[in-house]
Amino acid sequence: MTPKNQESTLQERITGALVGAAVGDALGGPVEGYSPDQILERHAGRVDGIVGPWNGDAWRTARPIAPYHKGDGHVTDDTLMTHALIRVYDRVRDHLDAYAIADHLVPDLMTTPRWIPELEAEALPLQRVFLAEKWLVARLHYGHVDPREAGVGNIVNCGAAMYMAPVGLVNAADPRAAYTEALDIAGAHQSSYGREAAGVLAAAVAAACEPGATPDSVVTACLRLAKDGTRTAIEKVCEVAARHPDFESALRPLRDAVAPYDTVGPDY
Repeated sequence: MTPKNQESTLQERITGALVGAAVGDALGGPVEGYSPDQILERHAGRVDGIVGPWNGDAWRTARPIAPYHKGDGHVTDDTLMTHALIRVYDRVRDHLDAYAIADHLVPDLMTTPRWIPELEAEALPLQRVFLAEKWLVARLHYGHVDPREAGVGNIVNCGAAMYMAPVGLVNAADPRAAYTEALDIAGAHQSSYGREAAGVLAAAVAAACEPGATPDSVVTACLRLAKDGTRTAIEKVCEVAARHPDFESALRPLRDAVAPYDTVGPDY
């Protein structure tokens, strides 16, 4: 571990970003979709370590639409998609665009069985990803849609943003390049603010790779690039966050701050 008074190397930041994302995914998976109050009641406190599935041993049948073992340290489709994008970069050995998603990511999802922790079996990643990610296969492989426009019509959500960290790492210390590349890639998957979120997240990761980066410098980089409601939402959330010294007191105010920009709503 790098001493606190010594700046991390780029390699350490890249490793930390990818490992940290997987760990956060595994910790958050079991409580995804539940409110802070529901989580507090279910777990008699905040989740700060590995917990079991929300519905215990009934995880296979409690939610038939999602019969996944979410919990016990299992990563979700967020990490599966991140790994898939890394494999595309490894294969192409260059920057990516929407066509790379059609030519490489989609075949990866639908042709090569891999270990899926939440299914406790080897399976195609396509069989685990959410509907918004299955859209990639439906539109690009079966629909033969122009990859640059394939995201139009999909569920507008965090689907593309969830696996864009590698784009920021490939464009380390160049937030604008990361933003531009992520928007191109995400065009195959998302539109509107879902696509914008992918660009801004990639920019944030790239900004965090800059020497001497701080939370403030990362936010500044994001605000410099973010457009429309995404920019306004970030501004409002940051204004509220600055008033709170700890996460517990900030939970409800932060949710209230972002709610006007959440077109999905609480019943998604």
